Amino acid sequence: MGCPATIARALTNSCTDVPSAGLELVAYMFDRLSATFTIGASANLVSAIALSGVVVAYKATAVKREANAGFDMVTADNIPDMFTHTFSFQPYERSAAAIKAMDEMDDIVVVVEIKAPKTEGKFVILGFNSGLHRKSASGRYNDNYGIPTYEFGTRDGEAEVYSRYVFWNTDYATTKAALEALLT
Repeated sequence: MGCPATIARALTNSCTDVPSAGLELVAYMFDRLSATFTIGASANLVSAIALSGVVVAYKATAVKREANAGFDMVTADNIPDMFTHTFSFQPYERSAAAIKAMDEMDDIVVVVEIKAPKTEGKFVILGFNSGLHRKSASGRYNDNYGIPTYEFGTRDGEAEVYSRYVFWNTDYATTKAALEALLT
């Protein structure tokens, strides 16, 4: 069941804005409960992110396709259509501290940079309202070069209103700088 809405704008696919698959190498992760978001001109547009106290964001740097992110629509006859968000990562690090951090990570927000033109929509926020929680972790030392896979996602019953939340502040450079500033 979708909530009734009117068509709000024309949707045009053009050869000047052809999509491509993939994520850039770096994702930004932080604790959801420490984040405050400033909403922009649209309900799913975020123009600023602030972290409380001494909390900082952390980078997850992947090579090739070792990270993945996305969404799925959840439909039902008795509630509005909603969306679940997912993020998976294959960390190489094998130190005790890195293993502990990955094993304990929960209720996070992830900002990914998709492979796209440097315009609004390039940075996507996952876990905006209800966070991303540990869904699975697996590793087999004789498979995939011994690299484990950690997957985070929306909990059942805590779906998001939008398939994607967009982080955008003025232009690409300003938006990227705002994300980098969360690291300190």
